[in-house]
Amino acid sequence: MSNSYKNILKTTGVVGAVQVVRLLFGLIRNKLIALYFGTAGLGVWSLYLAFTEMLQSATSLGLEKSAVKQMAETRDDLYQRNLTIQVVLFSLTVLSLFISIVVACFASEFSEQIFGHADFKIGVWVCCGAILFNSLAVAYRSILNGLNEIKLLAVSQLIGILIGSCIVFLLIPFTDSSAIPYYLLIIAITGFLPTFYYVYKLRLSFEKVVLSEAFKSLSTLMRVGLAFWVSAMYLTFITFMTNIYLKEHLNIEALGLYQASWTISNLYVGIILSSMGVAFFPKICKVIEDKHETSKAINEQIEFGLLVSLPFIIGIYIFAPLMLVILYSSDFVEGAAIIRWQMLGVAIRLFGFPFGYALMAKGKALQYSIAQFLFSTINYALIVILVINIGFDGLGINYFLAYLVYGLMVGFLCYKTVGYYISPFLLKIVGVYALLLIASYASLHLMQTVIFYIVGSCIILLSCVYSFYQLNQKLDLNILNYIKSKISNEH
Repeated sequence: MSNSYKNILKTTGVVGAVQVVRLLFGLIRNKLIALYFGTAGLGVWSLYLAFTEMLQSATSLGLEKSAVKQMAETRDDLYQRNLTIQVVLFSLTVLSLFISIVVACFASEFSEQIFGHADFKIGVWVCCGAILFNSLAVAYRSILNGLNEIKLLAVSQLIGILIGSCIVFLLIPFTDSSAIPYYLLIIAITGFLPTFYYVYKLRLSFEKVVLSEAFKSLSTLMRVGLAFWVSAMYLTFITFMTNIYLKEHLNIEALGLYQASWTISNLYVGIILSSMGVAFFPKICKVIEDKHETSKAINEQIEFGLLVSLPFIIGIYIFAPLMLVILYSSDFVEGAAIIRWQMLGVAIRLFGFPFGYALMAKGKALQYSIAQFLFSTINYALIVILVINIGFDGLGINYFLAYLVYGLMVGFLCYKTVGYYISPFLLKIVGVYALLLIASYASLHLMQTVIFYIVGSCIILLSCVYSFYQLNQKLDLNILNYIKSKISNEH
């Protein structure tokens, strides 16, 4: 098992480093928007971002996901591999261009739907460019991922993040919230160009393709891709509708608080899931017909995810108000309760991630889509119910309850379809996880603020010690001695 853990750690480390940089620069950008434009400005950013992501999902048809799967399965067949690449690039280029043009034609209508009036139609036009370049970047990243060019994938993303973010940082102090869609366009263009360059450097040899073979390849890709597309499209649509609902039934400031809280709640787990997903999907596709190997791969992925996330989840739960002040401003402290409920959902999300990928690898596209559809629907329905009955204080509870239902659902589906069984080691981690979270929750409600932070710090330290010890054992590596040896060699 130690070798499996080391492989997970290696891939997670490479891609995770990029995600950390993305996270850091994203936090700086949000901080600047919050400082210069306030909670309302962050609300406007959330609306534009949700709108762009929703339409970007509409352009993909899930082909970027199915392409990774198909390239991994046909790696030894050069013709089929290159055919997949050509079909994906052509399809995504045409789709993204078509949707961008259509949206641009109805910019006034979209502006009225999102913001309540047509004054933002220029911003919608700009977002069309962001949609196009983001979609192209996704297509080229899927090629690097499918070819297992993880380092090139990481470097291309890193360059795009650094250049795009620095340009936006320089612009924010000299512009107002009307420039927000231009920030999205800049980030999209700088994200696409390095990825395109590194794919071009691979000098892939493309042969003339027969049209019937291209359609056959596209049909195969879409059988898997459509499930990813439907679920992703619906999720981004629900996110968009949630933002609209909060703006209309609370206010733009409440939306800004919700967006800030959601960002912090998904800070670390987003890095972990994005990093692990790059290697996990191709891996699970190779072993999916072997029930034992499938369960082993799923368990190891969840075990690793829980161990590296435990201290951070508890830390964010305890120090939520402080993080809001540091990352945004004191105006955002009201979002602390939202974050704490969402962190409980994040813990469950770590389970749902590999379960969902296993269903897709098994070809259970319909089951995966239904699970994703139900999660998004439940999440939105709970927001509506909680806002009506509790108001702003009900936000966050929806996220926890929706992921609780989703985790149980996909876990049961994996048990029925791939013969999944939970490992004793994973059960032990879950038990420790639950005890530490319960202790954090009890401390929050039973202790005064100062004492709570002291006790909370002890809980965080305990979780660090536990995770460090277990990872040390599973990696079959004495981390402290390794670090000491490296320091000694330096001298």
